[in-house]
Amino acid sequence: MLSQQIENNLISSKSFTTFFKNQRIGLAVSGGIDSMVLLDTFCKISRKYNLKLYVMHYNHKWRKKSFMDAQLVRKYSEENKVFFLYKENEGKIVKDEETAREQRYSFFKACAKKLSLKVICTAHHKDDQVETVLFRLTRGTGPNGLLPIKEFLDFSHNTKIYRPFLSFTKEQIYKYAKKHRLPYIEDETNKDLKYKRNLIRRKILPLLRKVNEKAANNILLCSDLVYSQNVVVGNYFSELFKKLSLSKTQHFTMPLKISRKKFLQYDEYTQKAFTYWVLTFNNLIGNVSKINLILLTIKSKGIIELTKEHVLSVNDDCIMFENKKKSKPEIANSGLNESFVLNGRNKRIHLGGKSQLELKLFVGSFSKKIFFRDKEMIAYVDMSNYRNKKLNIRYRNAKDKFHPLGLQMAVKLKNYLINKKIPKQYRYNLPLLCFHNEVLWIPGYSLSENLKVKDKPTHILEIK
Repeated sequence: MLSQQIENNLISSKSFTTFFKNQRIGLAVSGGIDSMVLLDTFCKISRKYNLKLYVMHYNHKWRKKSFMDAQLVRKYSEENKVFFLYKENEGKIVKDEETAREQRYSFFKACAKKLSLKVICTAHHKDDQVETVLFRLTRGTGPNGLLPIKEFLDFSHNTKIYRPFLSFTKEQIYKYAKKHRLPYIEDETNKDLKYKRNLIRRKILPLLRKVNEKAANNILLCSDLVYSQNVVVGNYFSELFKKLSLSKTQHFTMPLKISRKKFLQYDEYTQKAFTYWVLTFNNLIGNVSKINLILLTIKSKGIIELTKEHVLSVNDDCIMFENKKKSKPEIANSGLNESFVLNGRNKRIHLGGKSQLELKLFVGSFSKKIFFRDKEMIAYVDMSNYRNKKLNIRYRNAKDKFHPLGLQMAVKLKNYLINKKIPKQYRYNLPLLCFHNEVLWIPGYSLSENLKVKDKPTHILEIK
């Protein structure tokens, strides 16, 4: 009997006394078969363990008959003397699964805070596990996306999410509902294939079972194995982080500063896996596609955006993962302003710390195949138009203009930096090669059209 199995799962849990016995429990109930079985099973064990139950129902208003779901759940709750909590969508109806989840869970958080709920239970089951793994794979997940749905999950304040049905299949849930003649409503949107999870459930999984009838179980076994490996890898990277960290007191959360020199001593596979671990530990999801770009930035140095709130900045010594909100505001920087006259000699200009700009005369043969990319700190240039003129290596000022390579006209430097999505706090801290208010080179970003090589370079510019 399913209710007895759930009861056995509960009392065998180490956290039973803390999270269940004599506690207030929230139940997320939509009116569908899974959540109605959840409600019924908890009603059966509530008296035995002195559980105070609160049913939470959120109406998304996706269907005209959605109010019937609320009526069903309310009626069952009242008949079983369970508190019923209701909220409906009051804004624009957006038929999007992510938006719907956010709305629901926002309601659950409000209930948990108001009623001091220890646990909120949801009716996710074994089949949901498989669908979730496949769904994450199609969205471009990394290894963490293959991890199983957690049985317990920290939710808000002192509240946890608990999913007691994860070891039970949909078929078992149907059998329970039939045996106990439970009322439930079959949501017709569950058949609509424009919703991705429905497509996976109704089309993709049946095809996979034709390939192998144990496909679903094999996916879950794989997921469980990935979880075990994830724990081991996490322990290893925790120790590696201590070796790479530039501060002995630093934790794994942002802002993070690690040694670039030490990081680059490891092989590319360790670099890639460690970078992914850092990103996922800080919930910077959606960055899997950026891993190679991040590694390139670490090797060549520079700045890239990770999310709207986070950036990665790399210099000679440090790799820094930063939160933009905690960064310093944009302030004009006057700390660098070195002048020199371009003549027939090599130049070396110190930029502060161990960094320096080298300007060398180009000698030898030239092939157009050896041009460097904008992101690199080296460029072949033609400086014929600036011979015997006074140049500056400095930080930006408000009147600067820049004519990017390949564009037909010059633009305000400020607008160029914004379009390149260079974080605001770094725009006044980029060393620039300038002639008066004309910017000739932004190391690591772009070269001016006015230094474009037509036949043969006159100089090589390099930041070391």
